Amino acid sequence: MTAPAWPSSILVAVDGSDSARRGLLHAVDLARGSGSKLTVVTAIPTQLFGYRAGYFSFVDRHARDELRKVAQSLLDDAIAVARDAGLEGIETTAIEGQGDVFEQIADHLQQRAQTDIVVLGSFGHSVGDRLILGSTTQRLILEVARRGLQTAILVVP
Repeated sequence: MTAPAWPSSILVAVDGSDSARRGLLHAVDLARGSGSKLTVVTAIPTQLFGYRAGYFSFVDRHARDELRKVAQSLLDDAIAVARDAGLEGIETTAIEGQGDVFEQIADHLQQRAQTDIVVLGSFGHSVGDRLILGSTTQRLILEVARRGLQTAILVVP
């Protein structure tokens, strides 16, 4: 498979962290410069830790509702960032699933027709931390390779 000169479809994952915001800014610049379609995703766990029936399922339902509100806020912020940079018409998706975030993103990639490149912010608060990729980023890279998905991954420091 020959990679296109410019990606036609870019996906960026956001979680509210500074590193994810750097990834978003890079993805917006890349999409604007290449004319690519940009999709922004965030993951919502549907199975919360310690799930139990009865009262706790009531609490979990409300916690999921709060997580959905946070996710929508992250996606709204991404739309504003793109608009401020002169990029209109981005697609946003809140992915809900029982797996870890990296699994949810890999599942989403596997279901999509084509994503040329995934942009992720790396984890790192100190110089020493920046030598190691964040666990979600690292695990997503390994999962994309394990599944044989035909997409490139760009990690933004």
